[in-house]
Amino acid sequence: MNKNLLYRLLAGLVFIVQLSSCTTLVATKNRGFSGYINADDPNIQYIGRFDFSNPQQVSFDWPGVYIHAKFEGTSCSIRLNDHNNEYAVIVDSRAPRILTTDSSTIYRVAAGLADSIPHNITIIKRSEALFGKGEFLGFILDEGKKLLPPGDRPERRIEFIGNSITCGYGIEGDNDSCKFSLQTEDADMSYAPMTARALNADYSLVAYSGRGVVRNWGDSSKISKHPMPFLYGRTCFNDTASIWDYSKWIPQAVVINLGTNDYSTKPFPDKDVFQNAYIQLINRIRTQYPGVTIFCICGPMIGEPCMGYVKEVVVNEQKKTRDKDVFFIPIPRSIMTDSDWGCDMHPNISGAVKMTNEIVTVIKTYMNW
Repeated sequence: MNKNLLYRLLAGLVFIVQLSSCTTLVATKNRGFSGYINADDPNIQYIGRFDFSNPQQVSFDWPGVYIHAKFEGTSCSIRLNDHNNEYAVIVDSRAPRILTTDSSTIYRVAAGLADSIPHNITIIKRSEALFGKGEFLGFILDEGKKLLPPGDRPERRIEFIGNSITCGYGIEGDNDSCKFSLQTEDADMSYAPMTARALNADYSLVAYSGRGVVRNWGDSSKISKHPMPFLYGRTCFNDTASIWDYSKWIPQAVVINLGTNDYSTKPFPDKDVFQNAYIQLINRIRTQYPGVTIFCICGPMIGEPCMGYVKEVVVNEQKKTRDKDVFFIPIPRSIMTDSDWGCDMHPNISGAVKMTNEIVTVIKTYMNW
């Protein structure tokens, strides 16, 4: 058995199978056709950061954003402007299928369903923003069919701020010698969504490979121009003018997993510069989400000095705050084995499962979830 399949099953998750072919429907120019459901239909749920400047052409690029709806009928197609990203599409309780976009704008994702019951569909962006933006235009259903109220979302919400580990970079790789590609990335299988699912929570990922707190991977300077905190306020990474409205989606918990890129290559940023920037990020999160609980992760791709610096920040912050709103979660490299690494020495699915187990235990304890 393929080891990635085995690890998905062990994690209680379904295996994502590659579509052997993606049936493309012929687009009609008549947008008034009854089977067309526009992107602004109130029964469509958007989770994560989406740009609704054009409500019938909803744009996005952060990894792991997802769209959910419930529909009538025997078939469903999605309308999507995106020539590069990959998505996981889940219909009802079936195994997810991988949708690789091309020059098409219409993709049939379900057919031959029972007409007597409603069906659920979830579309998840597997790839990160470096592969560009996508634009969701809506659905096409059987003629005369419609979307139904999808039901309430989970009350629990977690935001994850991170880098390549959070993006699921190389997570589909068979070993640490494979090279990263679009096909080896799956944000939905990183530790972050795994953690959220284990806690019955919705999630939002604000993550980009190679970014740090003050220094990005491989930078020749100790301080980079655009580290992750600089990008954190954007609705879309690839739109410098987009400003995220934090009131749209308020989490009870925020997980920060940054620092790996600051200290994985030299020159290292100075300790006080790194820690001051980390504290500024914590305070920024506190301001935009009053009462939030923050969990600061370090590892498993990095150890000292990053591990000690982040822990020291948390310990000092705990001394200042009576409510103890920030906690440290170390993910030591020692929990990983040779079989837990994917492309470019990033955690694969089994490694992500181990990370998840460490994180869930701590969040359950302090959130009383």
